[in-house]
Amino acid sequence: MTFLRVDLTAKRIVTCVEAMSQRDCRWIWTAGLVLVRQRPGSVKGVMFLTLEDETGIVNAVVWPSLLEKQRRVLMTASMMGINGKIQREGEVVHLVAQRLFAFSSDLSSLGDRDSGFVLPWSWG
Repeated sequence: MTFLRVDLTAKRIVTCVEAMSQRDCRWIWTAGLVLVRQRPGSVKGVMFLTLEDETGIVNAVVWPSLLEKQRRVLMTASMMGINGKIQREGEVVHLVAQRLFAFSSDLSSLGDRDSGFVLPWSWG
């Protein structure tokens, strides 16, 4: 995700840590690698997603109506963008998804880029 951050920032996509620190009811757009897709039977068709970028994770909620509209993106994307609204209840923070975007092609195109990537330098 670090290699894609300049492109994502140009699209006004915030990092996962920035997303999770936003106030309640704020509309944001974030992206990350899909770590987990959960659809427990006890929550009537709601799907929970966990996305990760170089800064942390985002826990997202996808309601059944959006799941049906964007099933292909939701089930196949290895890297996903989410536009949605922050929901805070005490210490629990979720991003309630309104629209999903597949960014898997951006991830797979990293090897084809002409420009070199600056790697961090350390004595390690």
